[in-house]
Amino acid sequence: MQNLQKFSLLGAIAMGAFFACTNEEDPLVIGEGDVRIGFGVQLANSGSSNARMAATGLTIESGFIQIKEIELETEGVDENGEFGREIKYDFPEIKKINFSELDSDADFFLNIPSGNYEEIEFEIDLIDHDDEPSIYLEGSYEKSDGSSVPFRLEVFADDDDDLDFEVELEADDEELFFIDAVNNPLALLEIDGQGWFIGISDDELENAELTNGVLVINRNTNTDIYEKVLEKIEDSSEIELELN
Repeated sequence: MQNLQKFSLLGAIAMGAFFACTNEEDPLVIGEGDVRIGFGVQLANSGSSNARMAATGLTIESGFIQIKEIELETEGVDENGEFGREIKYDFPEIKKINFSELDSDADFFLNIPSGNYEEIEFEIDLIDHDDEPSIYLEGSYEKSDGSSVPFRLEVFADDDDDLDFEVELEADDEELFFIDAVNNPLALLEIDGQGWFIGISDDELENAELTNGVLVINRNTNTDIYEKVLEKIEDSSEIELELN
């Protein structure tokens, strides 16, 4: 049995594809309960409508995020009345998730009990590690004369406030929704890197500074573009979904 729903958020992350997840071989399973929630991260399809609203010559091909901690908070009702539970997991070693458009597998799993839920909130805390950024994307940029240059985006977490992505799932009109072991969901976070460039013109990228022939955007290079991209990420880092 398959329960498939698709959610999207303009220019940032999408919560997608809730469906039966039966991978029993993944080594990282956190928490206890008969419902196994798989969480995966992948690159959004570059053919999406979001991409068409961004700079037309930009192509994102691969990248990674680095995670230091994940948190899951749930609220609901069981035989004992209302409850609130929290799972927090610090990776013993920073978890680096490499992603592409082709990868849709779960990167880790969280177990929770079957039951009636009012809200499920999931948070990924990102971190810079080994001189690498929290978020890294690479691809190419095709200029107006037909030539192409490599492209690289490096998003570093602030020293005092690491980046995080949050997804909040709740029922419509404060009703409850039921989750059981029959329909274990997969929560797929799609990184829509091209969507982060909505509002940045091709002229800005055409005239951007190159570093050894590479169009690098980070906190030290092409900083005007970087600040716009960072603002787009921050504005869209929280997703609220309602189940009707």
